[in-house]
Order: sequence, then structure tokens, then C-alpha cells
Amino acid sequence: MSDAVDVLVVGPGAMGCLKAGLLAEAGVRTGLLDHRPDRAERINEQGIILEREGEQRTVQVRCSADAADFAPARLALILVKAYDTEEATRNALPAIGDDGGVLTLQNGLGNYERISEIVPQARVTAGTSTFGATLLGEGHVREAGRGFVQLGSPTGNHRRSREAAKFLKAAGIETQPASSVDDVLWAKATVNASINPLTALTGLRNGELVEIEALRKLMNAVTVEVADIARMCGIFMREGIVEMVEGICRETGENRSSMLQDISAGRRTEIDYINGEIARRAEERGLEAPLCKMLTALVKGRERAVRSE
Repeated sequence: MSDAVDVLVVGPGAMGCLKAGLLAEAGVRTGLLDHRPDRAERINEQGIILEREGEQRTVQVRCSADAADFAPARLALILVKAYDTEEATRNALPAIGDDGGVLTLQNGLGNYERISEIVPQARVTAGTSTFGATLLGEGHVREAGRGFVQLGSPTGNHRRSREAAKFLKAAGIETQPASSVDDVLWAKATVNASINPLTALTGLRNGELVEIEALRKLMNAVTVEVADIARMCGIFMREGIVEMVEGICRETGENRSSMLQDISAGRRTEIDYINGEIARRAEERGLEAPLCKMLTALVKGRERAVRSE
């Protein structure tokens, strides 16, 4: 028998566990959907362990591999890796039915478009999150930095975006409206494309990229390349984007990027949906993206090497 939730968080990774824990702790009716029944059962029994600044607490969150257990859900919050977007959305359908909304706060470009092939786009909202988190074990997450969320509706369905923002704000998550979803997603993709591959290839933390002059110059060159492509794609890209990316490196200096964490754990990275997707969109418009292509190839080669070790 199902027990309706306000928000069904899809994906028990670092961001999924963090957001689910914060929502549930604030009294928002929350569920966590995992595609693995065995792990879902363990998290359901254990709860989610939230760790911040050396202190930890446990929050009970219902977790299941069957989305029907949470029906009807007002909102499905998709927080899986970009390459799992379609499968995760289909898995959530029994919970959201014909009326529930879907919000993606994933890395990369193209996520809301893929979701909109499964759920009517008017029910889809999209955005970015600047939170930092590391998964220490099943359902155990360390918060690396409290950030904010920007979100909006690709179709201008402000009712859906306001409802999604309402749930996040109830959990104390700072939420800002995005006048242009695509502008916000490209801004985040520019940051990720510039920082994440270099950390994944070198094993360095974010802040170390600006301490080594050759890497700082390479990172800046990637930033310029992506920003130029974005502008040619009709995206607003702020002036001073290079300085902004360097500033983020310094602000998150001790962070190990999600791509570095994936490489270290022998997992597939999201490089195809960040630098790879940027290069693909550039090619569609007859533009060059040599640095994004190079980084995509190098990271995919590193993935293969790690798996064979």
C-alpha cells in the first residue's frame, strides 16, 4: 500500500541522500527511490546519515525500489548521473502518474530534454545546485558546502517551478528563480567543463588547479572556449567568466570534484554530458571545440585505464 509523498528523490548518491535528508528533517513528506532493492532496504532501515563540520545525525527517510510505494508524489527530484536520466525517470513514473512534476538538478546539458521525451515538458522544471557533498557509504553523506539552487520552467510554467521551489525552501535550501533555464544550465556546465576533467585527470583538488600556472592557463582556455560556444548557441554568458571560474576553484579549494570521485571509485563519469555534449552542440553549428574534445577523449581513456587496473 502506497503512502503519498511531497517529494520523491530519485537516486541515493551524494546529492540524493543530502537533499532527501534535508527535506525529511524539515518535515517535508519525502521518499527516496533506489533502483537496487537490497540497498533500498538497508537505507530504509538505517536512515540517512548527514555529516557536516565533524558532526553527524541520522534522519529517517523511507527508501524503496518501487516508486508505487510513494504514489501519488507531487514532485520527483531527479539526482542520478546524467547517463541514467531516462531510466530513472521511467522508474519514477508510477509515483508521479499523470499530474506530478519532475525537477532535474543534475550535472550536464540535455537532461530536461531527455526527461521531456518521457514526461510532458510542461510538467518539467530544471536547474542547478551549488551544494557540495561526498558519499561516504550507503546513505551516509558528508556535506562539503551549503549552496543554493536556481530553477525554472523551460516552458514558462511558473506554477510548477514555484511548487518545486516551495518544497526546497521548506528544507532551508536557498532557492532562486531562473529567468532562463538554459542560461543557468550553461553557466554550470561551463564551470564543470573547466574544472572537473582537469581534476579527474590530475587527481588534484579544485583549489590546486589555480596554484599551478600551466593548469590555470589550460582551465582558463577551456572556459573561454565553452563561453564562446555558448554565446554562438544564443546563451547569455556573463563577462568575467574566467575570473568567476577561478573564484569558484578557490572557494571550493578543498573539494574533490564529482568527476574525480567517480574516477577514483572506478565509476563511469559524466564527461559525455558535459564536455562531450558541448563539443557535440558546437559541431552541430559548425563550430570548433578542440579542448572539449581533447578532454572528453582523455577522461574516457582514464576511465578505461582505471577499470582495467
